[in-house]
Amino acid sequence: MGPPPGSRESIAVNFSSMEYFIALAEERSFTRAAQRLMVTQQTLSAHIAGIERELGVRLVNRKVPLTLTYAGDVLLSYARRIETDRRAMEQEFADIAGDAQGLLGVAIASTRGRLLMPPAIAAFRERKPGVRVLIEEEENEELIEALREGRVDMAVATIPPNAAGLEVRLLRTEQIVLLVSWTLLRSLYGERAEAVVEEVRRSRSLAALEGCPFLLLRRHDEPGDLSRRLLEEAGLEGEATVLSSNSETLVELALRHVGATFVPHDLAQAMVGTGESHAMCVIDLGPDARIDIHVAWRSSSHVWSVIEDFADLLAEQVAQAEEAQ
Repeated sequence: MGPPPGSRESIAVNFSSMEYFIALAEERSFTRAAQRLMVTQQTLSAHIAGIERELGVRLVNRKVPLTLTYAGDVLLSYARRIETDRRAMEQEFADIAGDAQGLLGVAIASTRGRLLMPPAIAAFRERKPGVRVLIEEEENEELIEALREGRVDMAVATIPPNAAGLEVRLLRTEQIVLLVSWTLLRSLYGERAEAVVEEVRRSRSLAALEGCPFLLLRRHDEPGDLSRRLLEEAGLEGEATVLSSNSETLVELALRHVGATFVPHDLAQAMVGTGESHAMCVIDLGPDARIDIHVAWRSSSHVWSVIEDFADLLAEQVAQAEEAQ
């Protein structure tokens, strides 16, 4: 005879309850979590209360802001593993059935996503109309964390090729350039502006730009870390005039002569135009200003065919874009 109902030994795995708890833990609000799940707050609250009764512990501190108890933190790690296993099971059986349907979660930085995702998803939807796509936009470290935790199926980010537990493929190498307006350069250096730019291009050093205000991404974002390294090597380390987590915002500020910013060449080209416009100066910083971008997914005995298909499509589109340049 098994343990009586409600005892800790008889805890039943309920996928819906785990999904509800994960949503609450991530949103830290019954209102937002219920909206995300498209259920009423009463339904969500009942599920959470039911888990608490079954486990015999309190999982959340019901105050504003909502926080998890120690037991809640422990359950969250189990719940994410259960949710990851559930999705893997559904994906494997979908492959067995030859049925390309489901939700593909892709983690990517917002700037990179703006350039890569629209054409890739449009083409993929034509090939796999039964697959829906969830885009998770974060900074690089958060992208890798989301992948490891199973919140997404794949990530497009800068990832060590030998990262434990991950299958990592090189997607492309991104050239970072310095974007600054000629108006700002001439206000800073007068008639020497062109000579200053030529010196930077010749030496691949930013030292000649002493006194120039810089617009930087926050730390732990790959272009942000690279730009700080280049500034430090030139002896120009210091406080940024503007800090942001969004490259497009920094480009818009550069267009308004607020400062110089470091951005991928593709983004500079997309926002400024092909070639070097009359108003803006784009400075190639050479091979030391390149970032490897990878596509990765969790290592597993079975990888959902949709993941590899989407990775192959991304690689095809990147190769075609590079050939067209």
